[in-house]
Amino acid sequence: MRRTKEQAAETSRQILQAAEDLFLEKGYEDVTLEEIAALAGVTRGAVHWHFKNKQGLLLALRDAAQEPFRILADELAPNNGAASLKKLGDIIADIFDQMENDPRQQGLIRGMIRLDIALSEKDEPGGSTFREEINSIFVRIFQAVERDTGMPSPWTPQKAASMVSATISGLVIEWALGKGGFNISPDGSLYIRTILASLTK
Repeated sequence: MRRTKEQAAETSRQILQAAEDLFLEKGYEDVTLEEIAALAGVTRGAVHWHFKNKQGLLLALRDAAQEPFRILADELAPNNGAASLKKLGDIIADIFDQMENDPRQQGLIRGMIRLDIALSEKDEPGGSTFREEINSIFVRIFQAVERDTGMPSPWTPQKAASMVSATISGLVIEWALGKGGFNISPDGSLYIRTILASLTK
């Protein structure tokens, strides 16, 4: 019997959830595809079919992390730009809270950082880095802000998106690679909200 799209999607979701659980528990480097398959209740071949390899799983988790920002960008047409920036700040603060409250995420984020470095050194289809992809989403958000409320000179949607995405990257890297002394929440959240508040007239 051929599997339906819904069944395939559910299998994919189960594999990805198993990968995330194991990456958080053991660290990306110490997890095997066999362990992921066993926890998901599938064969290793199924993992290969859905995600190709362990890096494909990490890419899928990275893409899932962008989803709240994509949803916000898609919702902007009827909304006010200033309200959009408040919602953006709320989303970032929620993510920072989750990271601070689950220190296991440091290991997963370190894996994503290494992946981004590897992708930035290659010129392959679909090889854009997390920062490049999130920057393009932020450009859409700031275009709505410019449309609805305007932005103070010299800021443009492109400049604001680059600055905010670089700031978030810096904060996350400092937290993930740091030895302590820096709390991404609430300190990082306060910093981001302060920056966002300066980007509307």
